[in-house]
Amino acid sequence: METTALSASWCLMLLAAHPEWLSCALTEVLDVCSNNLPDAEMLRSMKTLNMVIQEAPDLNVKGIQVPKGINIHVPIPVLHQHPDLWGADVHRFNPERFTQGTTGACKFPQAYMPFGVGTRICAGQHFAMAELKVILSLVLSRSPAYRHSPVFRLVIEPEHGVYLHFRRV
Repeated sequence: METTALSASWCLMLLAAHPEWLSCALTEVLDVCSNNLPDAEMLRSMKTLNMVIQEAPDLNVKGIQVPKGINIHVPIPVLHQHPDLWGADVHRFNPERFTQGTTGACKFPQAYMPFGVGTRICAGQHFAMAELKVILSLVLSRSPAYRHSPVFRLVIEPEHGVYLHFRRV
């Protein structure tokens, strides 16, 4: 749950920092859910919210001998921010890059692995995505406000937490 909460915090922070995407996501949430709690079908239909969440390998080692028992650390944050994989605008918040899913977002879709990959892939990835959509749709429907101040600890997180002020829309 902590990683989902942190992901939700980052999504809300990025949406607050990009009002055009906040407006798109909020419109989608209100159109899809009205004043209801989101159900499974509603969650599946939230494409904009999915793109916002995604805007968070098959390791090819041809020619390199990796001795048995050696651990290989893949710096996932580096892969997720590499301009050769994602394009020159990699550091710009652009959920639209995921319009066609990860296949269209990245030169090598295998490089996008927020839930890990292979036999070690997160068993709860689909639950986490559904949970994030529920959290974000409920919070967005109440219009968040946020003060941006990220800090790097074990994971990058908002230094001051995420304080949200709700108002009816």
